[in-house]
Amino acid sequence: MVKRARNLLARTNAQQTVGSAAIVISMAYLLSRLLGLFRDRLLIAAFGKGPILDSYNAAFRLPELLFTLLVSGAFAVAFIPVFTEHLQKNKREEAWRIASSLMTLMVIATVVGGAIMAVFAGPLTTLITPGFDPARHKMTVELTRIMLLTPIFFAISSVLGGIQQSFNRFTIFALSGVMYNLGIIAGILLLAKHFGIYGVAYGVVIGVVLQAILQWAGLIGLGFKFKPELGLNLTGTRQTLKLMAPRSIDQGIDQINYLFETIIASTLAQGSIVAFTYANNLKNVPLVLLSSSITTAVFPRLADRAAKGARQELIEGYVQTARLILFLSIPAAVFSVVTRGYLVRLLYSFGDADTANTLGWFAGTIVFAGLFQLVSRIYFAMQDTRTPLYVSLASIPINILLSFVLSRIYGVAGLAMAASFVALLETTILLVVLRRREGNFGEREILRGFAPMVLAGGVMTGVTYLALKFLVPLYAVDRGFMTLAPKFTLLLVIGGLAYLIPCYLLRLKEAKIFVGRVRDIMVRSANLT
Repeated sequence: MVKRARNLLARTNAQQTVGSAAIVISMAYLLSRLLGLFRDRLLIAAFGKGPILDSYNAAFRLPELLFTLLVSGAFAVAFIPVFTEHLQKNKREEAWRIASSLMTLMVIATVVGGAIMAVFAGPLTTLITPGFDPARHKMTVELTRIMLLTPIFFAISSVLGGIQQSFNRFTIFALSGVMYNLGIIAGILLLAKHFGIYGVAYGVVIGVVLQAILQWAGLIGLGFKFKPELGLNLTGTRQTLKLMAPRSIDQGIDQINYLFETIIASTLAQGSIVAFTYANNLKNVPLVLLSSSITTAVFPRLADRAAKGARQELIEGYVQTARLILFLSIPAAVFSVVTRGYLVRLLYSFGDADTANTLGWFAGTIVFAGLFQLVSRIYFAMQDTRTPLYVSLASIPINILLSFVLSRIYGVAGLAMAASFVALLETTILLVVLRRREGNFGEREILRGFAPMVLAGGVMTGVTYLALKFLVPLYAVDRGFMTLAPKFTLLLVIGGLAYLIPCYLLRLKEAKIFVGRVRDIMVRSANLT
C-alpha cells in the first residue's frame, strides 16, 4: 500500500514543460482562491465586517513580515539558480547538503524571530494599529502570538517547494495553498464554535502544517534525505544566503508598505482594514492566477538559460512571457474596474462601496505588478538581486506619502490608488535600467503587442460598461449566488469576446494561439461525443 502511494505521488508530480506547469499552477491556484473566497464568505457570515475581522486581518502582519524578511519569495529566486547549477555539474550530494543546511538555518531563524516577536507583540501591535481601541488591540496581540507559529512551517515548505521547482515538478508544489485554506476553513467550521476567532487562528496553523506535510510528499522519488547541519562551509549555502539578503529586504519592503497601509487604514472608518484586505484578496486572484503562475513556471528555465550564457534564448523567453502576461492581465484589470460591484457582491455575499472602489483602483497593480514580477526574475536569473531591491527601497517613501494623502481624500480606496501608481513606477524604472545595462532586450517586440492590447482593452471597457448599464444592471435587491452568477457569467462572456475579437483582428499572435487552442479543445470534445 505504501509503495503504491509513493508511486502514485511520483507519477502525479512528474516533470513538466513551461506551458503545462503554468496551467497546473493556475488551476491549483484557482482552486485555492475559490476555497479562499469561500473562507472569506464564512468569516463574514460568522463575524461580520467589523472589529473582530479587523483584528484578525491585522494579526497576520507580524508573522507575514517575519516570514517575508527571512524566507518568502527570496528563497526560491536565490536557491533555484544555485541548486540548478549544482545539478548541472553532477554535484547532487552537495546540492542535497545545501538544501538541508538552508532548511536548518531557516527553521532556526524563524523560531528565534517568532519568539522575539511574541514577547514584544504588544508594543509592535500598537505600532501597526495605532487607531485600535484596547479591546481590538488585545485581541490582535493574542491572535498574532498564535499565528507566529506559521513562519516555521512556511520556511520548511519553501525549501521543499524550491527543490521541486528545480526539478520542474509543480503539481504538488502548486497544491500547497489548497491545504492552507482547508485548514482555515476547518478552523471556521469546527474550532470557531468553541474558541471564537481564536479557533480560526488555530486553523491557520493547522493549514500551514498540512501544507508542509504535502510539500514533503512532493519529494518522493528524488532521493532527498534531510540531515540537520548549518553548512556554512558550503559555497552553495553561502551563495544562496548572499543572494537572499537583498531579495529578503526587497520582499520585506512589500510587507513594510502593507504595514503602513494597515496603520493608515486603522485610523480610517471602522471596517477599513477588512475592506482593504478583501479588495486586495480579489486583486490577487488574477495577479497570481495569471502572472505569478506563469513567472513561477518559467523562472527555472530562465535561470538555466542565464547560467548557460544563452542570452538570445533568455531574451526570447522573456519577450514571449511578457506579452502573454500583458495579454491576460489587461482584460483582467479592465473587468475588475467595470464589474467591481458585481465581483464584491457575488464573491463575498455583501455589497460594499469601499471594498468595490478599492478593488477598482487596484487594477493597475494587476498589470504592472505582474510585469514587475517577470522583469525582477530576469535580474534574479542573472543572479542580481540588488537592483530590484534598490528600486523597491526608493518606492517606500513615495508609497507612504501617496497612501497618506490619497486616503485622506478618497478614504481606503486611496491606498489602492497609491499601490497602482507605485507598481507602474517600479516596473518602468526596472525596464529602463535593464535596457541601459543589457542593450536591446526585446522591448520593441513587447511594445508592438502592448499597443493593440490596450486598444482592445478600450473596446472591452466600452462594451462591458454598456452591457452592465443596459443589459444586466446590478440592482440593490440582487442577492445570492443563483441570482448574480448568471448575470455575471453573461458579462464575463461579453467582455471576453469584446477583448478577444479586436486582438484577433489586429493579428496578435497570442490571440491566434488562444483561439487555436480553444478550437482544438472543442474539436476533441466533439470527437469524444
